[in-house]
Amino acid sequence: MLLVNLSQELAILEVSGTDSATYLQGQFTNDIKHLDKQSFQYSAHLNNKGRMLASFIITKVAQNSYHLITNKAIISKILPRLKMYVLRSKVTICELEQTNIIYSDHLLTNSIYSLELVFGSFISLVKDIPDTNTKDIKHWHSFLIKNGICMIYPQTYEELIPAQVNYDKMGGVSFTKGCYTGQEIVARMHYLGKAKHLMYKFICDTPVQIGQSVISPKANDQEVGLIVDVVSRDYDCMGLVSIKNDYIEDAYIDDNGTAHQLLIQELIYQDDNG
Repeated sequence: MLLVNLSQELAILEVSGTDSATYLQGQFTNDIKHLDKQSFQYSAHLNNKGRMLASFIITKVAQNSYHLITNKAIISKILPRLKMYVLRSKVTICELEQTNIIYSDHLLTNSIYSLELVFGSFISLVKDIPDTNTKDIKHWHSFLIKNGICMIYPQTYEELIPAQVNYDKMGGVSFTKGCYTGQEIVARMHYLGKAKHLMYKFICDTPVQIGQSVISPKANDQEVGLIVDVVSRDYDCMGLVSIKNDYIEDAYIDDNGTAHQLLIQELIYQDDNG
């Protein structure tokens, strides 16, 4: 039975008010109206160049009230920016203080609400943290990596566009909802055809850091990718890398002058038709 305390890893922004749906629709990559029929969605907030400032798990908790779950370390950057776009709209945005978020492999019966992200994997908002919990967030990062789910951290802030982290493949982008900040770039990349830069899973025999550059001898040891997420294991590490497709068989991490190859594997998504 797995219970992971994510209260220091994730934070919740509450967006509420009569104009909240309209506001979210104009700022995020996904169609907020779909939350009338589904329990949660992935979505991202972009800058004007289409680069990701934050990635979210969004759920509708009441009429005109939404919870946006994201990495806690970027709250100080993203909250002021989101408030800046409220203008005269009837919208209030705040961080929920002292919220307890649990990642588990089973449904918690005493939660305020639970979201089943994939079959058998839940995140739950709870009032009281269960006694038998662990703060080892490796379980959470392993879940994200195995399922190809991109979270944005301070090290990857404004570094990636949605197509480069398979955000469309994981259902985080709507191409029919209309305009939002950065939408023009996202649409252009989508309609150009097959992406030349995607996210993959990797294994490496040396420690790797989120935000670390990936190089390739085929590109004269120039940067060809970026580490998106990583978790250390007993004898190696596993992670997500956003990389140009031409270099997936020839990708390396430079560890103080020593090159360590990434063994790269394709990610498969439930709704991915290839």
